[in-house]
Amino acid sequence: MKGATETPIEETQATADRRSIPGPVRLSLLGAGLVALWMWRGFGTVLVVLSIVLMIFLHELGHYVMAKRAGMKVTEFFIGFGPRIWSTQRGEVEVGIKAIPAGAYVRVVGMTDADEVDPADEARTYRQAGFWPRIGVAVAGSTMHFILAFVLFFGVFFFAGKPSEELWSAREISQGSAAALAGLQTGDRVVSVDGVAVDTFEAMGTEVRDRPAETVDVVVQRDGKRVTLPVELGSRASIIGTAGEDLSFSQYSGQIRLVSPGTIARQAGLDDDAVVTSINGQSITDLENLGSKIADRVGGTVVLETDANGVVTEHRVDLGTALDTTVAQGFLGVGPEIGRQQLGVPGAVGETVRSFGQLSWGAIRSIGTIFNPVNIAHFAGNVFSGGRAADEQTDSPTDEATARQAYVQDNSARPSSILGIIDIGSDFTQDWATFFAFLAAVNLMIGVLNLIPLLPFDGGHVAVAVYERIRELRAGDGKRYLVDATKLMPMVYAVLIVFATVGLLAVAADITQPLQL
Repeated sequence: MKGATETPIEETQATADRRSIPGPVRLSLLGAGLVALWMWRGFGTVLVVLSIVLMIFLHELGHYVMAKRAGMKVTEFFIGFGPRIWSTQRGEVEVGIKAIPAGAYVRVVGMTDADEVDPADEARTYRQAGFWPRIGVAVAGSTMHFILAFVLFFGVFFFAGKPSEELWSAREISQGSAAALAGLQTGDRVVSVDGVAVDTFEAMGTEVRDRPAETVDVVVQRDGKRVTLPVELGSRASIIGTAGEDLSFSQYSGQIRLVSPGTIARQAGLDDDAVVTSINGQSITDLENLGSKIADRVGGTVVLETDANGVVTEHRVDLGTALDTTVAQGFLGVGPEIGRQQLGVPGAVGETVRSFGQLSWGAIRSIGTIFNPVNIAHFAGNVFSGGRAADEQTDSPTDEATARQAYVQDNSARPSSILGIIDIGSDFTQDWATFFAFLAAVNLMIGVLNLIPLLPFDGGHVAVAVYERIRELRAGDGKRYLVDATKLMPMVYAVLIVFATVGLLAVAADITQPLQL
Protein backbone atom coordinates (compact mmCIF):
# COMPACT_ATOMS: atom_id res chain seq x y z
CA MET A 1 0.00 0.00 0.00
CA LYS A 2 1.52 3.32 -1.06
CA GLY A 3 0.45 6.94 -1.10
CA ALA A 4 0.84 10.02 -3.30
CA THR A 5 0.44 10.38 -7.03
CA GLU A 6 3.15 9.78 -9.60
CA THR A 7 5.34 12.71 -10.61
CA PRO A 8 5.73 13.77 -14.27
CA ILE A 9 9.22 12.21 -14.20
CA GLU A 10 7.71 8.82 -13.23
CA GLU A 11 5.06 9.20 -15.94
CA THR A 12 7.78 9.93 -18.49
CA GLN A 13 9.71 6.86 -17.36
CA ALA A 14 6.57 4.74 -17.50
CA THR A 15 5.94 5.88 -21.07
CA ALA A 16 9.56 5.09 -21.97
CA ASP A 17 9.23 1.64 -20.41
CA ARG A 18 6.19 0.91 -22.55
CA ARG A 19 7.80 2.13 -25.77
CA SER A 20 11.17 0.43 -25.31
CA ILE A 21 9.90 -3.16 -25.49
CA PRO A 22 6.38 -4.07 -26.65
CA GLY A 23 4.07 -5.47 -23.94
CA PRO A 24 3.56 -8.88 -25.61
CA VAL A 25 7.35 -9.33 -25.81
CA ARG A 26 7.75 -8.54 -22.11
CA LEU A 27 4.97 -10.99 -21.22
CA SER A 28 6.61 -13.62 -23.41
CA LEU A 29 9.90 -13.08 -21.57
CA LEU A 30 8.06 -13.52 -18.25
CA GLY A 31 6.53 -16.77 -19.48
CA ALA A 32 9.93 -17.95 -20.73
CA GLY A 33 11.37 -17.20 -17.30
CA LEU A 34 8.75 -19.41 -15.63
CA VAL A 35 9.43 -22.21 -18.11
CA ALA A 36 13.17 -21.91 -17.46
CA LEU A 37 12.53 -22.07 -13.70
CA TRP A 38 10.38 -25.17 -14.25
CA MET A 39 13.15 -26.87 -16.21
CA TRP A 40 15.81 -25.84 -13.67
CA ARG A 41 14.08 -26.50 -10.35
CA GLY A 42 10.97 -28.49 -11.30
CA PHE A 43 7.25 -27.86 -11.32
CA GLY A 44 7.09 -27.78 -7.51
CA THR A 45 9.18 -24.61 -7.39
CA VAL A 46 7.03 -22.90 -10.05
CA LEU A 47 3.90 -23.91 -8.10
CA VAL A 48 5.25 -22.34 -4.90
CA VAL A 49 6.27 -19.16 -6.74
CA LEU A 50 2.82 -18.81 -8.33
CA SER A 51 1.17 -19.50 -4.96
CA ILE A 52 3.20 -16.73 -3.32
CA VAL A 53 2.34 -14.34 -6.17
CA LEU A 54 -1.35 -15.19 -5.62
CA MET A 55 -0.98 -14.48 -1.88
CA ILE A 56 0.60 -11.11 -2.63
CA PHE A 57 -2.13 -10.32 -5.16
CA LEU A 58 -4.90 -11.15 -2.67
CA HIS A 59 -3.16 -9.08 0.03
CA GLU A 60 -3.16 -6.01 -2.19
CA LEU A 61 -6.66 -6.83 -3.44
CA GLY A 62 -7.81 -6.49 0.16
CA HIS A 63 -6.32 -3.00 0.38
CA TYR A 64 -7.78 -2.10 -3.02
CA VAL A 65 -11.33 -3.27 -2.26
CA MET A 66 -11.46 -1.55 1.13
CA ALA A 67 -10.02 1.68 -0.29
CA LYS A 68 -12.57 1.75 -3.11
CA ARG A 69 -15.42 0.96 -0.68
CA ALA A 70 -14.29 3.90 1.44
CA GLY A 71 -14.35 6.20 -1.60
CA MET A 72 -10.58 6.68 -1.72
CA LYS A 73 -8.82 7.26 -5.02
CA VAL A 74 -6.57 4.40 -6.17
CA THR A 75 -4.27 5.07 -9.12
CA GLU A 76 -2.13 1.90 -9.34
CA PHE A 77 -2.34 -1.81 -8.60
CA PHE A 78 0.91 -3.58 -9.48
CA ILE A 79 2.47 -6.97 -8.83
CA GLY A 80 6.21 -6.44 -8.40
CA PHE A 81 8.41 -3.34 -8.39
CA GLY A 82 10.75 -1.61 -10.84
CA PRO A 83 10.27 -1.39 -14.63
CA ARG A 84 6.85 -2.29 -16.01
CA ILE A 85 6.53 -5.57 -17.85
CA TRP A 86 2.89 -5.08 -18.70
CA SER A 87 0.10 -2.72 -17.66
CA THR A 88 -3.34 -1.57 -18.71
CA GLN A 89 -5.64 1.25 -17.65
CA ARG A 90 -8.94 0.35 -15.96
CA GLY A 91 -10.74 3.60 -15.34
CA GLU A 92 -8.52 5.69 -13.06
CA VAL A 93 -6.48 2.66 -11.97
CA GLU A 94 -3.44 1.33 -13.82
CA VAL A 95 -2.99 -2.40 -13.20
CA GLY A 96 -0.03 -4.50 -14.27
CA ILE A 97 3.14 -6.44 -13.57
CA LYS A 98 6.61 -5.11 -12.85
CA ALA A 99 9.99 -6.74 -13.26
CA ILE A 100 11.14 -7.31 -9.65
CA PRO A 101 8.94 -9.97 -7.95
CA ALA A 102 9.65 -8.69 -4.43
CA GLY A 103 6.05 -7.87 -3.49
CA ALA A 104 3.21 -5.72 -4.78
CA TYR A 105 1.50 -2.45 -4.03
CA VAL A 106 -1.70 -0.48 -4.34
CA ARG A 107 -1.21 3.28 -4.65
CA VAL A 108 -3.81 5.17 -2.64
CA VAL A 109 -3.51 8.95 -2.95
CA GLY A 110 -2.70 11.05 0.12
CA MET A 111 -1.53 8.44 2.62
CA THR A 112 0.24 11.10 4.76
CA ASP A 113 0.29 14.84 5.15
CA ALA A 114 3.55 14.96 3.14
CA ASP A 115 1.98 13.56 -0.05
CA GLU A 116 1.23 16.10 -2.79
CA VAL A 117 -2.29 15.67 -4.07
CA ASP A 118 -4.42 17.52 -6.63
CA PRO A 119 -6.79 19.70 -4.60
CA ALA A 120 -9.69 18.18 -6.54
CA ASP A 121 -8.76 14.75 -5.10
CA GLU A 122 -8.18 15.86 -1.49
CA ALA A 123 -11.61 14.68 -0.33
CA ARG A 124 -10.80 11.18 -1.66
CA THR A 125 -7.41 10.81 0.04
CA TYR A 126 -6.61 8.23 2.68
CA ARG A 127 -5.65 10.94 5.15
CA GLN A 128 -9.06 12.60 4.96
CA ALA A 129 -11.04 9.40 5.47
CA GLY A 130 -12.66 8.55 8.78
CA PHE A 131 -10.94 6.53 11.48
CA TRP A 132 -12.62 3.18 10.77
CA PRO A 133 -12.20 3.36 6.96
CA ARG A 134 -8.46 3.97 7.48
CA ILE A 135 -8.24 1.06 9.91
CA GLY A 136 -10.16 -1.12 7.45
CA VAL A 137 -7.80 -0.31 4.59
CA ALA A 138 -4.71 -0.84 6.77
CA VAL A 139 -5.69 -4.27 8.11
CA ALA A 140 -7.30 -5.55 4.88
CA GLY A 141 -4.10 -7.15 3.61
CA SER A 142 -3.49 -9.19 6.76
CA THR A 143 -7.19 -10.03 6.93
CA MET A 144 -6.95 -11.62 3.49
CA HIS A 145 -4.02 -13.73 4.70
CA PHE A 146 -5.96 -14.83 7.77
CA ILE A 147 -9.00 -15.75 5.67
CA LEU A 148 -6.78 -17.73 3.29
CA ALA A 149 -5.12 -19.53 6.17
CA PHE A 150 -8.47 -20.43 7.74
CA VAL A 151 -9.90 -21.72 4.45
CA LEU A 152 -6.76 -23.75 3.67
CA PHE A 153 -6.65 -25.30 7.13
CA PHE A 154 -10.35 -26.15 7.02
CA GLY A 155 -9.95 -27.73 3.57
CA VAL A 156 -7.06 -29.87 4.79
CA PHE A 157 -8.84 -31.06 7.94
CA PHE A 158 -12.21 -31.63 6.28
CA PHE A 159 -11.07 -33.35 3.08
CA ALA A 160 -7.80 -35.01 4.19
CA GLY A 161 -8.35 -35.37 7.92
CA LYS A 162 -6.19 -34.78 10.99
CA PRO A 163 -2.72 -36.36 11.14
CA SER A 164 -2.68 -39.14 13.75
CA GLU A 165 0.57 -40.58 15.10
CA GLU A 166 -1.28 -43.80 15.97
CA LEU A 167 -2.31 -44.40 12.34
CA TRP A 168 1.20 -44.56 10.93
CA SER A 169 2.48 -47.23 8.54
CA ALA A 170 5.76 -48.00 6.78
CA ARG A 171 6.17 -45.67 3.81
CA GLU A 172 9.62 -46.93 2.82
CA ILE A 173 11.98 -49.71 3.82
CA SER A 174 15.69 -48.87 3.64
CA GLN A 175 17.54 -51.13 1.22
CA GLY A 176 19.67 -53.72 3.04
CA SER A 177 18.34 -52.65 6.46
CA ALA A 178 17.22 -54.88 9.30
CA ALA A 179 13.61 -54.25 8.27
CA ALA A 180 14.30 -55.27 4.66
CA LEU A 181 16.23 -58.39 5.67
CA ALA A 182 13.41 -59.44 8.02
CA GLY A 183 10.73 -59.02 5.37
CA LEU A 184 8.88 -55.90 6.54
CA GLN A 185 6.80 -54.37 3.76
CA THR A 186 5.48 -50.92 2.91
CA GLY A 187 2.09 -50.51 4.55
CA ASP A 188 3.08 -52.56 7.62
CA ARG A 189 2.60 -50.98 11.05
CA VAL A 190 4.76 -52.15 13.94
CA VAL A 191 2.60 -52.85 17.01
CA SER A 192 5.20 -54.36 19.34
CA VAL A 193 8.99 -54.73 19.69
CA ASP A 194 10.41 -57.53 21.82
CA GLY A 195 7.04 -57.93 23.54
CA VAL A 196 6.60 -54.22 24.28
CA ALA A 197 3.48 -52.67 22.71
CA VAL A 198 4.11 -49.49 20.68
CA ASP A 199 1.30 -47.27 19.39
CA THR A 200 3.30 -44.58 17.59
CA PHE A 201 6.35 -44.43 15.36
CA GLU A 202 8.28 -42.53 18.02
CA ALA A 203 7.47 -45.17 20.63
CA MET A 204 8.71 -47.87 18.25
CA GLY A 205 11.91 -45.90 17.65
CA THR A 206 12.54 -45.62 21.39
CA GLU A 207 12.29 -49.38 21.86
CA VAL A 208 14.49 -50.09 18.83
CA ARG A 209 17.21 -47.60 19.84
CA ASP A 210 17.62 -49.35 23.19
CA ARG A 211 18.38 -52.71 21.50
CA PRO A 212 21.35 -52.28 19.12
CA ALA A 213 22.35 -55.47 17.27
CA GLU A 214 19.82 -57.58 19.23
CA THR A 215 17.54 -60.18 17.66
CA VAL A 216 13.96 -59.44 18.69
CA ASP A 217 10.43 -60.36 17.66
CA VAL A 218 8.69 -57.53 15.85
CA VAL A 219 4.92 -57.82 15.44
CA VAL A 220 3.40 -55.92 12.50
CA GLN A 221 -0.17 -55.23 11.43
CA ARG A 222 -0.50 -56.30 7.79
CA ASP A 223 -3.74 -56.46 5.79
CA GLY A 224 -5.79 -56.71 8.97
CA LYS A 225 -3.67 -59.49 10.45
CA ARG A 226 -0.78 -59.55 12.90
CA VAL A 227 2.46 -61.09 11.68
CA THR A 228 5.45 -61.86 13.92
CA LEU A 229 8.89 -61.38 12.37
CA PRO A 230 12.24 -62.21 14.00
CA VAL A 231 14.49 -59.20 13.33
CA GLU A 232 18.22 -58.80 13.83
CA LEU A 233 18.28 -55.08 14.57
CA GLY A 234 20.99 -52.92 13.09
CA SER A 235 23.08 -50.33 14.89
CA ARG A 236 24.08 -46.74 14.24
CA ALA A 237 26.96 -44.76 15.69
CA SER A 238 29.21 -41.87 14.69
CA ILE A 239 32.74 -40.58 14.99
CA ILE A 240 32.58 -36.89 15.94
CA GLY A 241 35.29 -34.41 15.01
CA THR A 242 35.76 -30.68 15.48
CA ALA A 243 35.47 -29.77 11.78
CA GLY A 244 31.67 -29.60 11.88
CA GLU A 245 31.15 -32.99 10.23
CA ASP A 246 30.69 -36.55 11.51
CA LEU A 247 31.35 -40.01 10.11
CA SER A 248 28.15 -41.97 10.66
CA PHE A 249 27.99 -45.76 10.36
CA SER A 250 25.30 -48.41 10.26
CA GLN A 251 25.67 -52.12 11.05
CA TYR A 252 23.58 -54.87 9.48
CA SER A 253 24.44 -58.57 9.57
CA GLY A 254 28.04 -57.93 10.55
CA GLN A 255 28.70 -55.34 7.84
CA ILE A 256 29.60 -51.74 8.70
CA ARG A 257 28.46 -49.21 6.14
CA LEU A 258 28.92 -45.46 5.86
CA VAL A 259 25.74 -43.36 6.11
CA SER A 260 25.30 -40.08 4.21
CA PRO A 261 28.95 -38.95 4.08
CA GLY A 262 29.51 -35.19 4.19
CA THR A 263 31.75 -32.98 2.09
CA ILE A 264 34.99 -33.88 3.91
CA ALA A 265 34.29 -37.61 3.63
CA ARG A 266 33.41 -37.37 -0.05
CA GLN A 267 36.58 -35.43 -0.74
CA ALA A 268 38.40 -38.38 0.80
CA GLY A 269 36.78 -40.66 -1.79
CA LEU A 270 34.01 -42.12 0.40
CA ASP A 271 30.56 -42.81 -0.99
CA ASP A 272 27.21 -43.44 0.63
CA ASP A 273 26.73 -47.06 1.77
CA ALA A 274 30.45 -47.85 1.39
CA VAL A 275 31.39 -51.06 3.27
CA VAL A 276 33.97 -50.21 5.95
CA THR A 277 36.33 -53.05 6.93
CA SER A 278 38.79 -51.29 9.22
CA ILE A 279 39.22 -48.04 11.15
CA ASN A 280 42.72 -46.80 11.96
CA GLY A 281 44.19 -50.15 10.96
CA GLN A 282 41.87 -52.21 13.19
CA SER A 283 39.23 -54.46 11.64
CA ILE A 284 35.67 -53.66 12.68
CA THR A 285 32.52 -55.78 12.65
CA ASP A 286 30.71 -54.32 15.66
CA LEU A 287 29.78 -50.68 16.33
CA GLU A 288 29.71 -51.38 20.06
CA ASN A 289 33.52 -51.24 19.91
CA LEU A 290 33.74 -48.11 17.77
CA GLY A 291 35.25 -46.07 20.60
CA SER A 292 38.22 -48.43 20.93
CA LYS A 293 39.22 -47.73 17.32
CA ILE A 294 40.05 -44.10 18.10
CA ALA A 295 41.02 -44.42 21.78
CA ASP A 296 44.74 -43.91 21.20
CA ARG A 297 44.45 -41.36 18.40
CA VAL A 298 46.08 -37.94 18.70
CA GLY A 299 44.48 -35.33 16.47
CA GLY A 300 41.39 -35.64 14.30
CA THR A 301 42.43 -37.80 11.34
CA VAL A 302 40.56 -41.06 10.76
CA VAL A 303 41.88 -43.75 8.39
CA LEU A 304 39.17 -45.96 6.89
CA GLU A 305 39.49 -48.99 4.65
CA THR A 306 36.55 -49.85 2.41
CA ASP A 307 35.86 -53.00 0.39
CA ALA A 308 34.08 -52.68 -2.95
CA ASN A 309 33.75 -56.11 -4.59
CA GLY A 310 37.09 -57.25 -3.21
CA VAL A 311 38.92 -53.98 -3.96
CA VAL A 312 40.22 -52.50 -0.70
CA THR A 313 40.81 -48.74 -0.63
CA GLU A 314 42.29 -46.56 2.10
CA HIS A 315 40.76 -43.16 2.90
CA ARG A 316 42.20 -40.49 5.21
CA VAL A 317 39.51 -38.22 6.63
CA ASP A 318 40.50 -35.08 8.53
CA LEU A 319 37.77 -34.29 11.08
CA GLY A 320 39.65 -31.53 12.89
CA THR A 321 41.79 -31.56 16.02
CA ALA A 322 40.16 -34.26 18.20
CA LEU A 323 37.77 -37.21 17.97
CA ASP A 324 34.98 -38.79 19.99
CA THR A 325 32.25 -41.36 19.34
CA THR A 326 28.54 -41.67 20.03
CA VAL A 327 26.93 -44.65 21.75
CA ALA A 328 25.64 -47.30 19.35
CA GLN A 329 21.85 -47.27 19.02
CA GLY A 330 19.48 -49.77 17.48
CA PHE A 331 18.10 -49.11 14.01
CA LEU A 332 15.30 -50.80 12.06
CA GLY A 333 15.27 -48.93 8.74
CA VAL A 334 11.61 -47.95 8.38
CA GLY A 335 10.35 -44.58 7.13
CA PRO A 336 6.87 -43.64 8.41
CA GLU A 337 3.74 -42.56 6.60
CA ILE A 338 1.55 -40.72 9.11
CA GLY A 339 -2.11 -41.59 8.65
CA ARG A 340 -5.04 -39.19 8.96
CA GLN A 341 -8.20 -39.34 11.06
CA GLN A 342 -11.27 -38.26 9.12
CA LEU A 343 -13.25 -35.36 10.59
CA GLY A 344 -16.71 -33.92 10.03
CA VAL A 345 -17.47 -30.21 9.73
CA PRO A 346 -17.48 -29.54 13.52
CA GLY A 347 -14.23 -31.44 14.01
CA ALA A 348 -12.59 -29.69 11.05
CA VAL A 349 -13.66 -26.27 12.33
CA GLY A 350 -12.32 -27.11 15.80
CA GLU A 351 -8.96 -28.27 14.47
CA THR A 352 -8.78 -25.22 12.20
CA VAL A 353 -9.36 -22.85 15.10
CA ARG A 354 -6.81 -24.71 17.25
CA SER A 355 -4.14 -24.70 14.51
CA PHE A 356 -4.89 -21.07 13.66
CA GLY A 357 -4.43 -20.01 17.27
CA GLN A 358 -1.31 -22.09 17.88
CA LEU A 359 0.47 -20.98 14.72
CA SER A 360 -0.52 -17.33 15.17
CA TRP A 361 0.94 -17.32 18.66
CA GLY A 362 3.98 -19.18 17.34
CA ALA A 363 4.40 -16.54 14.62
CA ILE A 364 4.26 -13.73 17.19
CA ARG A 365 6.86 -15.46 19.36
CA SER A 366 9.10 -16.19 16.36
CA ILE A 367 9.02 -12.56 15.22
CA GLY A 368 9.93 -11.44 18.73
CA THR A 369 12.76 -13.98 18.86
CA ILE A 370 14.13 -13.23 15.39
CA PHE A 371 14.26 -9.46 15.86
CA ASN A 372 15.73 -9.52 19.33
CA PRO A 373 19.04 -7.63 18.85
CA VAL A 374 20.96 -10.38 20.69
CA ASN A 375 19.48 -13.03 18.40
CA ILE A 376 20.20 -10.96 15.28
CA ALA A 377 23.86 -10.80 16.33
CA HIS A 378 23.82 -14.53 17.07
CA PHE A 379 22.26 -15.28 13.67
CA ALA A 380 24.81 -13.08 11.90
CA GLY A 381 27.58 -14.96 13.68
CA ASN A 382 26.13 -18.27 12.52
CA VAL A 383 25.91 -17.06 8.93
CA PHE A 384 29.46 -15.69 8.81
CA SER A 385 30.94 -18.70 10.65
CA GLY A 386 29.33 -21.20 8.29
CA GLY A 387 26.72 -22.52 10.71
CA ARG A 388 28.15 -21.97 14.18
CA ALA A 389 28.43 -18.76 16.14
CA ALA A 390 31.96 -17.78 17.03
CA ASP A 391 31.42 -18.43 20.72
CA GLU A 392 30.24 -21.98 19.98
CA GLN A 393 33.37 -23.12 18.14
CA THR A 394 35.33 -25.55 20.25
CA ASP A 395 38.12 -28.10 20.17
CA SER A 396 35.98 -30.64 22.04
CA PRO A 397 34.18 -33.09 19.71
CA THR A 398 31.38 -33.68 22.21
CA ASP A 399 30.83 -29.95 22.71
CA GLU A 400 31.03 -29.53 18.93
CA ALA A 401 28.19 -32.02 18.44
CA THR A 402 26.15 -30.26 21.13
CA ALA A 403 26.75 -26.89 19.47
CA ARG A 404 25.65 -28.20 16.10
CA GLN A 405 22.54 -29.79 17.63
CA ALA A 406 21.71 -26.45 19.27
CA TYR A 407 22.17 -24.71 15.94
CA VAL A 408 19.77 -27.12 14.25
CA GLN A 409 17.23 -26.40 16.99
CA ASP A 410 17.81 -22.66 16.50
CA ASN A 411 16.88 -23.15 12.84
CA SER A 412 13.28 -23.73 13.90
CA ALA A 413 13.02 -20.02 14.71
CA ARG A 414 15.56 -18.57 12.30
CA PRO A 415 14.31 -16.19 9.59
CA SER A 416 13.74 -17.58 6.11
CA SER A 417 14.01 -15.49 2.97
CA ILE A 418 11.75 -15.92 -0.02
CA LEU A 419 14.39 -18.32 -1.39
CA GLY A 420 14.14 -20.51 1.70
CA ILE A 421 10.34 -20.48 1.64
CA ILE A 422 10.31 -21.51 -2.02
CA ASP A 423 12.88 -24.24 -1.40
CA ILE A 424 10.99 -25.67 1.57
CA GLY A 425 7.60 -25.37 -0.11
CA SER A 426 8.74 -27.21 -3.22
CA ASP A 427 9.45 -30.26 -1.04
CA PHE A 428 5.79 -30.29 0.07
CA THR A 429 4.12 -30.18 -3.35
CA GLN A 430 3.95 -33.97 -3.70
CA ASP A 431 1.09 -34.09 -1.17
CA TRP A 432 -1.68 -31.54 -1.55
CA ALA A 433 -2.71 -31.62 2.12
CA THR A 434 0.84 -30.96 3.34
CA PHE A 435 1.30 -28.25 0.72
CA PHE A 436 -1.95 -26.49 1.65
CA ALA A 437 -1.03 -26.64 5.34
CA PHE A 438 2.35 -25.09 4.46
CA LEU A 439 0.65 -22.29 2.50
CA ALA A 440 -1.72 -21.70 5.43
CA ALA A 441 1.25 -21.35 7.79
CA VAL A 442 3.00 -18.94 5.40
CA ASN A 443 -0.16 -16.83 5.15
CA LEU A 444 -0.41 -16.66 8.94
CA MET A 445 3.21 -15.59 9.28
CA ILE A 446 2.87 -12.88 6.61
CA GLY A 447 -0.41 -11.68 8.12
CA VAL A 448 1.06 -11.37 11.60
CA LEU A 449 4.28 -9.79 10.30
CA ASN A 450 2.35 -7.09 8.46
CA LEU A 451 0.57 -6.10 11.67
CA ILE A 452 3.79 -5.08 13.43
CA PRO A 453 2.86 -1.59 14.73
CA LEU A 454 5.74 0.14 12.96
CA LEU A 455 5.86 1.94 9.65
CA PRO A 456 6.15 1.00 6.81
CA PHE A 457 4.14 -2.12 7.82
CA ASP A 458 0.35 -2.06 7.67
CA GLY A 459 0.33 -2.24 11.47
CA GLY A 460 2.26 1.05 11.46
CA HIS A 461 -0.61 2.72 9.62
CA VAL A 462 -2.97 1.30 12.23
CA ALA A 463 -0.78 2.74 15.01
CA VAL A 464 -0.71 6.15 13.31
CA ALA A 465 -4.50 6.12 12.86
CA VAL A 466 -5.02 5.22 16.52
CA TYR A 467 -2.63 7.96 17.66
CA GLU A 468 -4.34 10.53 15.45
CA ARG A 469 -7.73 9.47 16.80
CA ILE A 470 -6.55 9.81 20.40
CA ARG A 471 -5.25 13.32 19.68
CA GLU A 472 -8.58 14.26 18.06
CA LEU A 473 -10.60 12.96 21.01
CA ARG A 474 -8.37 14.79 23.46
CA ALA A 475 -8.71 18.05 21.51
CA GLY A 476 -12.48 17.63 21.29
CA ASP A 477 -12.83 20.33 18.62
CA GLY A 478 -13.96 18.01 15.81
CA LYS A 479 -10.93 18.86 13.67
CA ARG A 480 -8.88 16.25 11.83
CA TYR A 481 -5.40 15.74 13.31
CA LEU A 482 -2.59 14.58 11.00
CA VAL A 483 0.73 13.18 12.21
CA ASP A 484 3.75 14.99 10.79
CA ALA A 485 5.12 12.33 8.42
CA THR A 486 8.59 13.92 8.28
CA LYS A 487 9.06 13.22 12.00
CA LEU A 488 8.34 9.53 11.42
CA MET A 489 10.87 9.08 8.64
CA PRO A 490 13.90 8.33 10.89
CA MET A 491 11.92 5.48 12.48
CA VAL A 492 10.86 4.23 9.03
CA TYR A 493 14.47 4.20 7.84
CA ALA A 494 15.60 2.42 11.02
CA VAL A 495 12.94 -0.28 10.57
CA LEU A 496 13.88 -0.70 6.91
CA ILE A 497 17.57 -1.03 7.77
CA VAL A 498 16.88 -3.70 10.42
CA PHE A 499 14.58 -5.71 8.18
CA ALA A 500 16.88 -5.35 5.17
CA THR A 501 19.82 -6.57 7.27
CA VAL A 502 17.92 -9.57 8.59
CA GLY A 503 16.57 -10.25 5.09
CA LEU A 504 20.04 -10.27 3.53
CA LEU A 505 21.34 -12.54 6.30
CA ALA A 506 18.39 -14.86 5.69
CA VAL A 507 19.17 -14.99 1.97
CA ALA A 508 22.81 -15.81 2.73
CA ALA A 509 21.79 -18.51 5.21
CA ASP A 510 19.26 -20.04 2.80
CA ILE A 511 21.94 -20.25 0.11
CA THR A 512 24.86 -21.50 2.22
CA GLN A 513 23.00 -23.34 5.01
CA PRO A 514 19.59 -24.40 3.64
CA LEU A 515 17.14 -25.68 6.23
CA GLN A 516 16.95 -29.46 6.47
CA LEU A 517 13.48 -30.94 6.97
